[in-house]
Amino acid sequence: MEDGVRFAITEEELRAAYQLRYKVYVELMGKYKDKANHELKELRDEDDEHAKVVIAIKDGEAVGTLRLLWGGNMHFGPSIVEIYSLEPFLKKIEERQICVVERLMVDERHRGSSATLRMYKEVMQFVLKHEVEAVFLDCEPHQLNPYMKLGFRPFAKTCSYPGVGLAIPMVLISGDYQHLQSVGSPFALLASETDLEHYRYVNELHKIIDNNKIVISQAISDQAEFIRKIYADARLFENNNPKVFDTLTEDEVERVIEKSHIIECSLEDRIIAKNNAQKTMFVVLSGMVEVYREDKLLAVIYPGEVIGEVAYFLKRPRSANIIAATNDVRLLSLDEPSMSRLLKFEPVLANKILTNLCRVLCSRLIGGVETSDLRSN
Repeated sequence: MEDGVRFAITEEELRAAYQLRYKVYVELMGKYKDKANHELKELRDEDDEHAKVVIAIKDGEAVGTLRLLWGGNMHFGPSIVEIYSLEPFLKKIEERQICVVERLMVDERHRGSSATLRMYKEVMQFVLKHEVEAVFLDCEPHQLNPYMKLGFRPFAKTCSYPGVGLAIPMVLISGDYQHLQSVGSPFALLASETDLEHYRYVNELHKIIDNNKIVISQAISDQAEFIRKIYADARLFENNNPKVFDTLTEDEVERVIEKSHIIECSLEDRIIAKNNAQKTMFVVLSGMVEVYREDKLLAVIYPGEVIGEVAYFLKRPRSANIIAATNDVRLLSLDEPSMSRLLKFEPVLANKILTNLCRVLCSRLIGGVETSDLRSN
């Protein structure tokens, strides 16, 4: 196969994409074993009958792929409408004006390369050519910052996937050139004035996403207002358990929460899924969450406490499920790159955070429950 990034056309290219899915999802992540073709080492499903597949090829091998579902050549069934929260948009625009991006993956040897951005460039060129008004995807919390940089915005309540955990519906409004420019999206460079003339529903689509504030992002919020929202729940101070922000000054808190997000969860949302490889840490701001291994309740986590920290520091997959136990759970999401920068460039502040995390762990151990490590025996 010739090197490059393009829509897969030949059977060889499609097989290479399905085999990369198998490698990443089945072999590396242990997912979809019941749906995979183990003889051919391929992972495909019924949506591939009508989907378009983008493939990135390096040295003759597939190193990246994604799947594009376009309403112009398929009908969005009830499951897709629900998963990607399409219903309010379908009341304003036609199916042919909608695309969904999913099954994005890059071979672990090429993560951090330009492969992902180049695949999305192919998507956006398709979007502009076919006058697609809105592009949808679901992302995990650690992906929020890079997707927002591309121009996507969260707009609907969180959902949960088995083996994945918390997912956040996001949308990119193709004709919103002003927003793409303001966030520095590379997609703004692809659109011409002629392209923008075709987009007539920008304001209508804005009304949909502006009414949904499930995710509040520090990078685009007033700093004082963002901090006020962090401390909005008085119960944050009611228990005497050690907390990750103990002894930190207001300035130090501001540096810790740079590029963080406040995420609202619903009752029974799976915040962290067992065996998920992502390393996002969360501070519980309100509500309560429960920690389970199999069907056994291990602990209840209260406002001010942190979850996910040991998986971050040990670089291990999650080893338990963490579920929203109330309908008012709000989380502060601290992604791995931001915390890594803190550890590297602000050692004094990082030492305070590490000390607080140690106090949190010790408090749990004294209480007789190891809720952070949660390693299987």
